[in-house]
Amino acid sequence: MKRNCQSSVDLGKIKEGIFLLKRGLYLLLVLALIMTAFAGCSQPAQEEEEVAEVTPEEVVKDLRVRQALTLAIDRRAIVEEVAKGGQLPATGYVPPGLTDSEGNEFRTVNGDFGIDPNGAKVEEAKALLAEAGFPDGEGFPVIEILYNTSEGHKAIAEAIQEMWKKNLNIDVTLQNQEWAVFQDTRHEGNFAVARAGWLGDYPDPMTFLDLFTSYSGNNDAHWYSDEFDKLIEDSKTASGKERDEMLYKAEQLMMEDLIVMPIYYYTNPIMVQDRVEGWEVTGLGHWYFGKASTDDGVLYWNVGADPKTIDPGLNSANDGGHVINNTFEGLMREVGGNLVPAMAESYEMSEDGLTYTFHLRDAKWSDGEPVTASDFEYAWKRALSPEVASEYGFQMFYIKGAQEFYDGEGTIEDVAIEVVDEKTLTVELTGPTPYFLDLTAFYTYMPVRKDVVEQKAEGWAKDSELTVSNGPFVLADYKTGDKIVLEPNEYYWNKDEVKIDRIEGFMIVDESTQLTAFEAGEMDVIDNIPNQEIPRLLAEDDRFEIKPILGTYYYLFNLME
Repeated sequence: MKRNCQSSVDLGKIKEGIFLLKRGLYLLLVLALIMTAFAGCSQPAQEEEEVAEVTPEEVVKDLRVRQALTLAIDRRAIVEEVAKGGQLPATGYVPPGLTDSEGNEFRTVNGDFGIDPNGAKVEEAKALLAEAGFPDGEGFPVIEILYNTSEGHKAIAEAIQEMWKKNLNIDVTLQNQEWAVFQDTRHEGNFAVARAGWLGDYPDPMTFLDLFTSYSGNNDAHWYSDEFDKLIEDSKTASGKERDEMLYKAEQLMMEDLIVMPIYYYTNPIMVQDRVEGWEVTGLGHWYFGKASTDDGVLYWNVGADPKTIDPGLNSANDGGHVINNTFEGLMREVGGNLVPAMAESYEMSEDGLTYTFHLRDAKWSDGEPVTASDFEYAWKRALSPEVASEYGFQMFYIKGAQEFYDGEGTIEDVAIEVVDEKTLTVELTGPTPYFLDLTAFYTYMPVRKDVVEQKAEGWAKDSELTVSNGPFVLADYKTGDKIVLEPNEYYWNKDEVKIDRIEGFMIVDESTQLTAFEAGEMDVIDNIPNQEIPRLLAEDDRFEIKPILGTYYYLFNLME
């Protein structure tokens, strides 16, 4: 009985232990569920914190951030204390000097878009940055300013870096790249904020606005707006006040989205030795030496950066444009501020302004072959070819059928360029284009020879053994990164006006080095002057001039999705 009683007590303890174990397990389970619930509640906060850590490329896509960065800059200080070249603070994209159909100054009519030309709007900029989620710059990522190698660009970037730190409490780094690499980086969208600038190709607001169409090869902001595209396209067939309103609205759209941050309107500081006569720099900023002379027949000219290309159909930069303006020639040319016939001896325009007929003069290429209407037809259609993908192909869209061919929606036969005979070229436009003749002086509209181009499509223009040209000079030598040598084209139709026997074009990028060479008499022509030297040169050196030029210096925001 004792054994049985002992057995009874042990069983009770076992049952009690099982109960307590179950209860403990239950409590542990409840505790685990509570902890899981708390962990689940805290997860969104963690995710929110991670989302807040945005990249520079992401943060500039916020309009409020772009507005804050734009308003935090003192443009007056930049032009007077940094640039020092007589520039004007920029409050819009299209520069002064362009008018609408009634003669009104475009810039005056379209206003300043809330940008103060005389100082920064610091409090407004701070409020916008706070509204975007970065009060007093807290949590804002380190942002990089990309610029091409130049003392002047560096000085401006440093000034903006300091202003953004002082006014918005954000940190900025600077990155410079050699010109060709810099161009590719912008085109590919590998930046957040980058230096940019644009010089007009003809005297009309369109030369600035159509840069940012979705089909433009130079739309490095990677901003796309169907409404903007439609305004630009519709304006090409409109006229008078109706066209004016479309162009005004187009600039308003891009400035409301603030795809660019205007800094200043360009001037063109240059220096030319007294021994050089007859030189010219056009209103669009291109050097022309077709009538220049020196005491010994040699001109030492600093081209600047090594041009990415000197192919008329592919070039989209000023450095290459300078060389092309002296080696090739279009149907018209700007001389002494006037547009005069060049390869075209004469032309007629139809009453409705839609058809131009050009009659070519007797002219030859530098190898003695005749310049024909077919050379122009080939060059223009080549620039439009989707396979060539010229960055300036959109400049041909005024021609009927051109945009459709460029976009792959039409054929080359649909492009309304007709070779009537060897000396007669007829062009039909989509709408009246008052600046079409100006366009025919621009390098994209200059002729190239099919038989030459097809021998070496990627590099024919820099190959002195292969290239031919129809302008006053011909390429005699090209040393990459060092020097370009030009010599007179013995077959140029106006060769009696050419006085220079040899042009040596150097590729010196450093501005101080250029000036040192000029002041030592080793350089005849330079046009990149160190900002800090401008006050001294203005006061002491009558070889220094500040020329007007149609252009805007600005920063780009990368809006690539």
